[in-house]
Amino acid sequence: GHELCGAVKAAQLPGKLLKRGPAALSEVMLDLKELLDQQRFKSLDDDRAIDREAVTTNVSKQVEALTRDEGIMAKVASRELLMV
Repeated sequence: GHELCGAVKAAQLPGKLLKRGPAALSEVMLDLKELLDQQRFKSLDDDRAIDREAVTTNVSKQVEALTRDEGIMAKVASRELLMV
């Protein structure tokens, strides 16, 4: 994850707008939108703080998903893949 990530920023747009894109892209963006806890961001006033919180949330959720994947974790266990 990185600050000012365009995908994370776009995922914060209304779902109606996200559905206007190509089907595959819309699906990915809506999935990403679902991962973000936008209610938590509403208490933040600073756009940079919102961005950082959204990116951090995305990274955390992606790591959680990876750790639930048996194939990924098998590679980690065999030291074929390193998670840092």
